[in-house]
Order: sequence, then structure tokens, then C-alpha cells
Amino acid sequence: MHSTSLNKMKAFVEGYLAEFEDAELIIIDVGAKAYSGNPTYRPFFNKQKWKYFGLDLDPGVNVDIVVSNPYNWKEVPDNFADVVISGQAFEHVEFPWLTIKEIYRILKPSGVCCIIAPSSGPEHKYPYDCWRFYPDGMRALAKWAGFKVVEVFTDWGLGEWQDTFAVFQKPSSKELINSPFPEFNNKKVAERVYLDAVKTAPNNPQYYANAINILKNDGRLDEALKYAILGVNSFPHNAWLRYKLAEIYVERKQFSSAVEHVIFLLRAKFINPNSVKLINTVLKSTDAYEKSIITSQLPDDLQALRQLANHSWNTNSYHLMQVCYEKLAEKLPEDIHSKVMLGLSYWALGREEAFRKTFKEIIELKLQKGILERTTIIQHLINKFGFKTYLEIGVEMGMNFFQIDAELKLAVDPKFVIPGGVKDTEKEKFFTMTSDEFFANPPKEILERGLDIVLIDGLHTYEQSLRDVENCLKYLNPNGVIVMHDCLPDSPATAMPTLEEARKHPDFKGNWTGDVYKTIIHLRATREDLFVAVVNTDWGVGLVKRGVPEDKLSISPENIKKMTYHDFAKEKEKLLNLKPVSWFFEFIN
Repeated sequence: MHSTSLNKMKAFVEGYLAEFEDAELIIIDVGAKAYSGNPTYRPFFNKQKWKYFGLDLDPGVNVDIVVSNPYNWKEVPDNFADVVISGQAFEHVEFPWLTIKEIYRILKPSGVCCIIAPSSGPEHKYPYDCWRFYPDGMRALAKWAGFKVVEVFTDWGLGEWQDTFAVFQKPSSKELINSPFPEFNNKKVAERVYLDAVKTAPNNPQYYANAINILKNDGRLDEALKYAILGVNSFPHNAWLRYKLAEIYVERKQFSSAVEHVIFLLRAKFINPNSVKLINTVLKSTDAYEKSIITSQLPDDLQALRQLANHSWNTNSYHLMQVCYEKLAEKLPEDIHSKVMLGLSYWALGREEAFRKTFKEIIELKLQKGILERTTIIQHLINKFGFKTYLEIGVEMGMNFFQIDAELKLAVDPKFVIPGGVKDTEKEKFFTMTSDEFFANPPKEILERGLDIVLIDGLHTYEQSLRDVENCLKYLNPNGVIVMHDCLPDSPATAMPTLEEARKHPDFKGNWTGDVYKTIIHLRATREDLFVAVVNTDWGVGLVKRGVPEDKLSISPENIKKMTYHDFAKEKEKLLNLKPVSWFFEFIN
């Protein structure tokens, strides 16, 4: 019998039975036989009015009752015992669900049982070794037999066996003689023994992590701090314990004390989102000197730095996101994505001047480098034709919207995901609604000024994109242009009508355009008053303006709706009026 089991059985007696020392109690110990001179539980029950009986299948030391059938103890009558205990036996029982039924049978109503069994450890046959018990396993046995669960606790990380301790109670009866016990509530005796084991300096970091969680959940933050310090001192390279210690320091507003530990987390080979949020909290709460120490430890490896930056974005950790993307922008001065994300971090942190400056630099850099995609196409059109009123449908994060320089910009999206939220300014107006709702009650800016240029990049379906075009045409100024994104899918998966269908397709690689291409075909087949073409860049950038079409397609709307990707792919150049990048510059000149 190992010491942790003995300690818990002693705690059971002291916690649940001590006040009944003067009551006449019958205690049965199931699997009581002592081997190799090992200590037993008998001394804990050596009280004048208590009667202890050791029960086993074979005679031997500490055995008083020998049963012939392990699952039918006819030698013991019904409702006989007040207390049944069993330690380090259940793992050797082939069918413990039968054993628990027998324990229930021989207990008096209101009687209690205490079971201790390992949740871990090596095989040890006496003569079998069949099971390891988790808390839910103990609860399942109690439910099967009809017991009330009083207490269940597992010694995670403590010792070789990491015992699971359980106390069950049989319901009281109005017809039979009950044990003297009241209805017990959880006295947490095993938890107390577990926490007290810190004095033995456990050699498993899981022990400290679990103990910290127990103490924190109980609101015992000062004690949790002591355990966390002991854990980190014992296992200085354990990232989880470092995290828990830093977390406690943050909860105590001791941000300077947390710096050392978040630096360790930054240097860790793998970093999880919770660590990122914690690092961010410390970063934003320390002084300039400590901030510089933390940022100096950002990874130099580009892949690791990008991963950290991405985690920062996904967890709304904008202070950390800012410094990550500042370093990426410094290392990769021509990387547009890093600059865009840096700009968004400035917006999230309320640094509007830095935000505006960054996005202005981005569009200028792209124009200077001759990059042609939807954003630069829009800006070229604005610059060339002096367009003043810009509408964007499907803004999402604002990565495109904020790059555009126009006199008045209108943004429509049912769910903006711009970090830090949206706010109207004199030049920017945000409408949190669907495009259908927007056009059902258009703002005065559109009614008074009309629309000069529009980007449709919302719901990527044929029906919705067509409806958006038709609605925009109602307000489009005579020389205005509608720009459409995602008009040129490259596979059946990319062209699926919904994102859900695309994700289920075996060839899906992360890109989804939907069937917006059908809107281009529809306009070219049904409208004689529109010029429609698609520039072969950035997944196909469609251009729609009033004018004479280059040629008209002869396809009915019904056949367009039925068209498959393979039908489209055979004649995509003709169907889309697909143009090379060089054509666009001829178009605007």
C-alpha cells in the first residue's frame, strides 16, 4: 500500500467519520489482504465501537471474511455495513461494475463507501491488472449501482499511480435501519491531501499545473502564486508553468514580474493563442524600457515571426500584432501584406495618424511598382477620371477600402471585422447591413451625388452579385464604373456557389470565388447598353460601365444558371471578354 493511498484513507476517516467515533460502525475493507508486510488501512479504524472486517477471496494477513464468489458475497448479508472501503483493489477486478453492485447491497441505507484506485502506473498483476480509473469512470460506477457521488478526485501528476479517490453514499430508507450518517456533501479531503503533497517536492510539472488551477478556481490566488513559483523553480523550462506564473502576476497587476516569463514564452519553439494574449497584456501594461526588452525577443526567423503575428491578429492582441508587423515590415520593406496588417493594428490601437500614413504608403508603393489588382485598378480609375464618390460592398477587414483615396467613401458589410471597429468620418461612412438593405433605403450621399465608382466584393453568388450590379446601376453616374472581384475561378472547387460547398470539394485549396462569373456572362448576354470586360488579374477583375458592348453573347439566363464550371472553362475568354493586364492601361488612356 503506497503512502499517498494511506494518506487519503486517513483523510477520509478524519474528514467523514471522526465525529462518529462513538457510534457503532461496521467497516468492511474489500480486497484487504496484505502482501509482503505492506501496511493496511486497519489502524485507521481501530476505535472502541467500530468493527473492522477485511474481505478477500483468499485467507491471509488482514483477512477476516473470505468470499467464494468475487461477485456474489453470500457470506455477507444485505444492509450489513455502515462503511465499505477499498484501496488498490479495483484495478485487479475483472468486472468492477459487479463489485460496486455488491458494495451497494451490503451497505446500510445512508452508508458510505470510499474507493481508491490508480489512474496511471505500470502493470502489476494480482493475478490480473485490468483497469485504470478516471473521475468519470468512478462516477459511472456510482451511477450504475445507484449511489450518490459525494467526492471524486484524481491525483494528476502525483506519484506513480496518480490515484483516483471516490466517496459514494447509499440513499437513506424509510423502511430499513439507516447508518448514523447525514447526507454528506463534498468535504474535499482528497484535494487537501493532494495540495499538502507539495511538501514532498513532486517531480511532475503536471502536479503544479493542476494544483495552481485548483487554487485559482477557489480564489486562493496568493497560494496559487506560491505553487507557481515552486513549479517554475523545479521545472524552469516548462512553458505551461511559466504561462501560469505570468498569468497570476497579470491578475495581481504585477506586470513587471511577468516580463521574464513572457519572454520565455516568446522564445518557446511553439506558442499557443493563450500565450499570445498574455504576452500582449504584459506588453501593453509595462513601461517603455520593459516593452523594449520584450520586443527585442521577437523571433528573427520569418516563419516564426509571421506565425506570431498571425496569432496576434486572430486573438485581437493588437499591441503584439503591431510590433510583430513593424518588424516584418522592416525586414521585408516591399511586403504589402505586412504593411496592410501593420496599418490595421494602428487602427485597432487608435493610432489614426500612423494608420492613415501607412495605408497611403501602401497604395503609393503598389502604384509605383506597377502592381495591377482590384485596389490599384480602382485607384487608377479614380485618379484618371476624377471620381469622387466610392462605394465598396463586402468590406470585411477593410484591407482594400482603407487603401482607396477618394473624396467620399461608403462601406457596406453586414459584419465588419475591422480590428477596433468602425467609425464614421467626414470622408468615410460605414453601413452595417446587407447590400439589399442598403439599397432599399439609400443614404442621402448617394441620392445627392450618385456613384462614381463601385467595388462589388460581397456575397460571391450569381444571384447576389447580379442584384448588386443592378442596384448600383440605378445610382451610377454617366461615366461611372462598377468593378467586380472574383470573376475568374480556376477550378470547380473555387467556383462552387457557396463557401460551404467549396470546402467540401476534394480539390478545395482555400480560394473561393463563387459563381460571380455568371453575372458577367448574364450582363454580356442581356444588356446592350453596357460595356463589360474582365481583366486577367487578381482572380478576375470585372469592369462594367455604360456604353456599347464589344459583342453580345447569345445565352439565355436559364442556361447561364445551369452552366457548369467545365462549360465555362472551355470558353472563358469569350464568355468574360477576358483582357490582358496591358489592355487596362489602354482602356484608361
